[in-house]
Amino acid sequence: MTVLSGRPEVVVAIDLGGTLTKIAYVTAAGDITDVQRVETRLDERGAVPPAWLAGLIKGAARARADLTTVGYGFVAPGIIDARVGVVRVAPNIGWRDVPIRDLLDAQTGMSGAIGHDVRAGGLAEWRLGAHPHVDNLLFLPLGTGIAGAAVVDGRLLEAGGFAGEIGHLHVSVADQHCACGAYGCLETIASAAGVARSYRHTTGFRRSALEVAELARHGDQAALQAFAVAIAGLAEALAAYAALLAPEVVIIGGGLSGAADLIMDELAEALDGRLSFHRRPQLTVASLGSDAGVRGAGLLGWDHVRSAKSLRSTESRTDE
Repeated sequence: MTVLSGRPEVVVAIDLGGTLTKIAYVTAAGDITDVQRVETRLDERGAVPPAWLAGLIKGAARARADLTTVGYGFVAPGIIDARVGVVRVAPNIGWRDVPIRDLLDAQTGMSGAIGHDVRAGGLAEWRLGAHPHVDNLLFLPLGTGIAGAAVVDGRLLEAGGFAGEIGHLHVSVADQHCACGAYGCLETIASAAGVARSYRHTTGFRRSALEVAELARHGDQAALQAFAVAIAGLAEALAAYAALLAPEVVIIGGGLSGAADLIMDELAEALDGRLSFHRRPQLTVASLGSDAGVRGAGLLGWDHVRSAKSLRSTESRTDE
């Protein structure tokens, strides 16, 4: 965690989750300080009130008089159209077609950017992590669900907010209905929740994914089978991804990355067996930990600040 001095410029970064929300200050260099975690507020309809988020941003800006707040960056789960600043649908926070950027701009008096939480985490891992010079990568956090952040030819793919939903690729080893309404989605077996679910289906016992991992390390056959199914599904999905977008690096993050000792070597071998002429990606574990999303929110905020400054400079030269 960085200690800031000399009244530096920062953006307030907000990473909104269905249960917890992270708030931090991020500098232009991507350094982060004062990460706070607060319980996410929901109204009587089960939706996050935009006014509450605006209050968090304004409160953070006021709380540090020794910092100069120049904007904000905000990320959330769901289908996020960052270009127009609208959350199309986000069931975990009760939103549909919410113009959150306009609302936050109006209620905070600041200008900022919004984005998707996983893509923001991928942006941070790409720019600030161990692979800043790689132009083609996939950030793949394995948590409650699975989404991906795809960088192709040095550009983070958005596609109107729909890019990266690799967790909803159909894989042949998945035999369950997904919460999305489809059948056989990767995340039903290869997310942290999916591994726990597979173990429960076999044994009848409820265990967290990391508890299942510990059992697997001690030779529990049901636990080993849950991981084997997850690895088979991941290899199938990543082979399809490699054929389409040819990543140089695949970065595994999320809660299940804590079981990297059970996953990475086996996944590399299974993936290699599915590839022929394709580029073989390096598989690695995320380096920024649980704060990647909030750091990425800060990077989005700074991209917006720089873009606005550049536009004002261009307009000023045009007027001369």
